[in-house]
Amino acid sequence: MNGSKKIFLLPCAGCACEIDVVSGQAGGQVDCPSCGRRNNVPKFRDLDQLRIKSQASAGQSRRWGQSRRWGLAQAVTLAGVACAVLSWGAAAWVGAVPKAALDENMIRANIEAGDDKALYQSLQDYARFSVDRPVLVGEVLLQRQTQFARRMSRTFYTIGGLGALAAAVAGLVSLAAVKRL
Repeated sequence: MNGSKKIFLLPCAGCACEIDVVSGQAGGQVDCPSCGRRNNVPKFRDLDQLRIKSQASAGQSRRWGQSRRWGLAQAVTLAGVACAVLSWGAAAWVGAVPKAALDENMIRANIEAGDDKALYQSLQDYARFSVDRPVLVGEVLLQRQTQFARRMSRTFYTIGGLGALAAAVAGLVSLAAVKRL
């Protein structure tokens, strides 16, 4: 490399962060700047098995996303965000109010078909005498579908919240590891 020292990249056994080592450190030990774990540096004859750091990036400090392997924290962050987005989307889709519950045209047709006075009188009779009318099969199915949709929606929102929480915690752990570098 034109008279400059070769810098080898030793993957940490604890967090997979790449540690810069030179041939003078062969056979010794180095501490990981990310997790603090002590790692054994291979002997001089085995250093060629490690990746060599390119000259272009040798002078640059490492920042988020630059030649960094993904660790557990980044994977959990991505999985948490994906879980939250998918779950919240499913909750919004499942929890939408069924169109059959608010069919304005059907309500208007029922009102227009009868005499207003007779309709008002029958509604007052139902309220006054607590007359129970038989529940229609369509109403029962609609009620069950609505209850199921609400439960599923709550479940999806909970799963999404847990995914967002996992993503936030893993993101903070990941940022803390980057700041220690």
